[in-house]
Amino acid sequence: MSKNSKKTTTALILGLLLVFTYTTVYAQPTPPEEGQPKHWIVKGFRNGQNYFKINYLQEVTPLRKGELDFKHYHTYDEVNYFLKKWADEYPELLDVYVGGKSYEGRKIMQATLTNKRTGKDTDKPAMFVDANRHSGEVTSAVSAFWLLHHMLSNYGKDMEITELIDNNAFYFRIQNCPDGSDLYLYTSQYLRSTVRPYDNDQDGLIDEDPMEDLDGDGFVRQMRIRVPEGEGQYVIDERDPKGRLMKRAEKGKGIYNLMSEGIDNDGDGRINEDGIGGLDLHRNYPENWRPMPEREKTGRGWTQYGAGDYPLSEPETRTLVVFLLEHPNISIMNTMDTTVPMHLRPPSTSKSEERMYPEDLKYYEEFDKKGMEITGYPWAGDVYYDYMTRGRPGRKGSPLFGHSPDFGYFYYGAIWYGDELWNGGRVGDYNGDGEEDDLDKLEYNDKELSKSRFQEWTKTHHPEYGEVEVGGWNPKFWRQNPPPVLLEEWAVK
Repeated sequence: MSKNSKKTTTALILGLLLVFTYTTVYAQPTPPEEGQPKHWIVKGFRNGQNYFKINYLQEVTPLRKGELDFKHYHTYDEVNYFLKKWADEYPELLDVYVGGKSYEGRKIMQATLTNKRTGKDTDKPAMFVDANRHSGEVTSAVSAFWLLHHMLSNYGKDMEITELIDNNAFYFRIQNCPDGSDLYLYTSQYLRSTVRPYDNDQDGLIDEDPMEDLDGDGFVRQMRIRVPEGEGQYVIDERDPKGRLMKRAEKGKGIYNLMSEGIDNDGDGRINEDGIGGLDLHRNYPENWRPMPEREKTGRGWTQYGAGDYPLSEPETRTLVVFLLEHPNISIMNTMDTTVPMHLRPPSTSKSEERMYPEDLKYYEEFDKKGMEITGYPWAGDVYYDYMTRGRPGRKGSPLFGHSPDFGYFYYGAIWYGDELWNGGRVGDYNGDGEEDDLDKLEYNDKELSKSRFQEWTKTHHPEYGEVEVGGWNPKFWRQNPPPVLLEEWAVK
């Protein structure tokens, strides 16, 4: 795995990072062209809305139609177009095939990369790269897509890559949750994983309170409401002269309330709490699986939110695990997510030294160090303790059940990492004032990005509250994924 990462040098990363000047340009959805659909329909019975306006966003639009670039996020159709194109161009190296079908029946495409002249893929040591099991963590799909293209296009030119492909096999599943990924990219909705209907708030209704984009900018941001002094929880942070930042108010001084942009569709006093889906493909693995809270009968056992009805209940996870079991030649696995820059590994349910063989742990600790050297990530380690306590003194370890790193190590016996890409917009102490907070992010946004990722507060009408203001950070292409100008840098890592 680290050999592949070596293909990207510091010079390349720096070359991809463009520096821009001050601006306050906002991206807006492009009207559909003639013949393009206007609404996205989600399958399955729901008590709430199941169709949503399609937003043709700049972040999802290639620089030139039909040409590959890594300055935008790729839809399901675009990924599959290039996979087929590459299979035709590199018939001796690449096979593309259906690895399974999603909840909505979409084909989950896989690719096998190896030099067929030197032997069958099943006769060689292999690595599997899995991405985009979480619908909104689309950086992972771009990263896997970039790696496949990088290896293909450098075969015969780069000696290390050529040797890797000659002597090993590489399996790629670029988009493991295509239903949710396209819903995320094409509409204002965002969701955890599969679109399978689920009663998130346990009120007997299913997906009855999805998100609303009140101001029509293509995203669901925050909503601030002016209230009489003392009735609110927030005031404007005076450190930003434009009045964009909010801060917690002293008791009795608050004049604003903040909430998610949207409407309380089911009248329970909450907004957007039961949108599309809710299950989590990354809590659906068989090792250390636990039932969802509403399914545990004693009130004393461990539970896991989003786990599904039973281990491997979801076709996206089930077909992946079956493929792995049918291919014991796979010894390395990387399954990618966002938004903590960290190299994650097993265990997910205990500290490393409590359950791992000491000999294995030594290898993993070396991989941790090498990964951080290559990527510059600040963290690497196990899910249970290192991830849960990173940079947060006093925190304790916390388990995740049905998690792939535990399946990979304890059940499957592979070297298994789940790399977390992107930093969630955390830019450190950018302004040098000794604090790391939203002001640093805002100043970075203003000075370094050509298109602002913070929308200034804009007045709009709310059916319950009357006049409100909508604004704040872009939830998709700042908080959860990098803006396109930074995408390739993070995909390469």
